[in-house]
Amino acid sequence: MGDKLKILVSGDVRGKFKSLMKRVSSVNEKSGPFDYLLCVGDFFGPSDDEWNMLKSGKIEVPITTYVLGPNDVEHTVKYSDINGCELCPNISYLGKRGVFTTSNGLRIAYISGKSDGLSDCSFSESDVTCVRDVCLKGQANFKGVDVLVTSSWPQDISKFHDKADKDLPVGSHLLSWLSAHIKPRYHFSGLHDKHYERSPYKNESAQGDTSQHNTRFLALASVGNPTKQKWLYALSIVPMEHMRASELYQGTTDETMSPFSGLVRLSNPRGVQEKSTQFFYDMNASSDSRRGKRGRNDDGGQERKKRERPVFDQEKCWFCLSSPQVEKHLVISIGTEAYLALAKGGIVDDHVLILPVTHHQSTAEASQELLDEIERFKEALKKMCSKQKKAVVFYERNYKTSHMQIQAIPIPENATRELREVFQDCAQAEGFELDELPKHAKLDQIAGAGVPYFHVELPSGDKLYHRIRKNFSLNFGREVLASGPILNKEGAADWRDCKQDKEDECALVKRFRAAFSPYDFTLE
Repeated sequence: MGDKLKILVSGDVRGKFKSLMKRVSSVNEKSGPFDYLLCVGDFFGPSDDEWNMLKSGKIEVPITTYVLGPNDVEHTVKYSDINGCELCPNISYLGKRGVFTTSNGLRIAYISGKSDGLSDCSFSESDVTCVRDVCLKGQANFKGVDVLVTSSWPQDISKFHDKADKDLPVGSHLLSWLSAHIKPRYHFSGLHDKHYERSPYKNESAQGDTSQHNTRFLALASVGNPTKQKWLYALSIVPMEHMRASELYQGTTDETMSPFSGLVRLSNPRGVQEKSTQFFYDMNASSDSRRGKRGRNDDGGQERKKRERPVFDQEKCWFCLSSPQVEKHLVISIGTEAYLALAKGGIVDDHVLILPVTHHQSTAEASQELLDEIERFKEALKKMCSKQKKAVVFYERNYKTSHMQIQAIPIPENATRELREVFQDCAQAEGFELDELPKHAKLDQIAGAGVPYFHVELPSGDKLYHRIRKNFSLNFGREVLASGPILNKEGAADWRDCKQDKEDECALVKRFRAAFSPYDFTLE
C-alpha cells in the first residue's frame, strides 16, 4: 500500500475566514501536517472584511486550499476566471467541473454550483456527463475516484439508511447519476447547514455486480454554525490506485445497498439505456492499463532502494548558459532567470525553447522568480504568434532530461479546435491518460521533487498532465503536434530528422529575433 494523504474538508465558510483558518491551524499543529484543505458550499459571505484580511496576509492560510465555485450570482464577481483561478496565495478555485489528480495519484472529482440553470453558479447535465467521461475515458478497468466534492447534495442519498433524519434536502438527480458512475470512495457536500454522515453504501457495476467498494457520503455544516454541528472533517486516505483489492473492497457491518441502484446502467441522466455497457471504455487498451499492472507496493518507487540523485556539472550541461557546451548561435533572448533559444531540429521554423539560465531540473522545482520570467516569455510569444494567426503549445517532459526545457511550438489557429482531443487520443493509443489540471494549479503542488511527468499547456488555457511511470515515448509531444490534424508533418516527430546546418540555424535565429523584438521584455 502507498503512503497516506491527510486531507481536511470544510463546509460552507461564508466569509468566516478567521474562524476557519484558526481551526485549521490548530488541527494541523496537533494532528498534521495535512496535505490539502477542501472547501464545499458557499466560500464567500455577505462581508469582505475578513477576506481582505486574508488576502493581505493578516490571516494566515496554513495549508494548500482548494474551493468550489459560487452558488449565488452575487458571488461570481469574486472569481476572476469562472473556469478556475487563484483567489489569493495558497487558495485556488478548482473550476466549474473536472478531475484533479495529485502527485500521489489521488483523484478528486468536483462539481461547483447548484443544479438549477445555466448560469455561472449552476451546473447542468453536460457538466456531470463531462466529468463522467473524463473519469472513464481510456480506462477499461475503471474502479472509481477517491473523492467527489460538490456543494449540492445528491438526490435520494438517505434511501436505505434507516437512521437518516426526515428533513434532509431533496438534492440533485444529476449528482446521484454522476456518483453512481464514478463511484467515489468519499463524497462531500455542503450548502444546507446540515451535518449528515450516511452509513457506507456498496457501489454497483453496469452489469449489476455489487462486489464493489463502498462510498461514504458526508454533508458538513457551515463554519461556526450556532448549533455547533460538525463543519470540519479530517480524512486520512491511500489513493485507490495503490490499494490491494482486498483492502479496497473490504465491507463494514453497517453498509447498505446503493441508494442510486440502477443509475449506473443509464448512459445519461435522462434515463436512456446504453447500447453497450462498454461504450465509454477504450477496448483497445492493454489489459494491464499500465497503471494497474504495478505491484501493490509500487508507488512510483516508494519501496525501491533510493538512488543518489546525480549532481550535474554546469560546465558540461548542454543548456546551462554559462556552459561552453551551449550552442550560443541558437540563443534569441536572455532574461535574468530564463532565456529563449531556437530548438535544434525544430518541428517548425519558429519552434523555440524557454530554458533557465542556471541549472534547474523541472518547472516543479523552479523558484518563483524563474517561473515569473518564464510566464513573461510565454506571454510575449503568444502576442507575437497572435499577429501571425498562430497559437502556441507549451509542453515540458521531465523524463530522461537533466535541464528544464519548455518547448514552445506555434501551430495554425484553425488547428486548435481539436487539439485537446488529439492529445487525449494519442495518449490512449500509447496506453496512458492525460489528466486535466485546474487552470491555476501549480506543478510543485501536483508533482513532487524528482517526479517524472509530461505537462502540456494548450492555447485554450487547458493544462494536461501525466505522471510518467515507464516506457514513455521521448517524442510524444512532437508526435502529437506533427500528426495530420495539427501540423501534418509526420516526418518531423524526431528532431534528428529535422536538423539543419549552422548557417541555416543562424538565419532562422536572425529572422525570429527580428519578429520577436517588439514583444521582447528583455529589451525594455
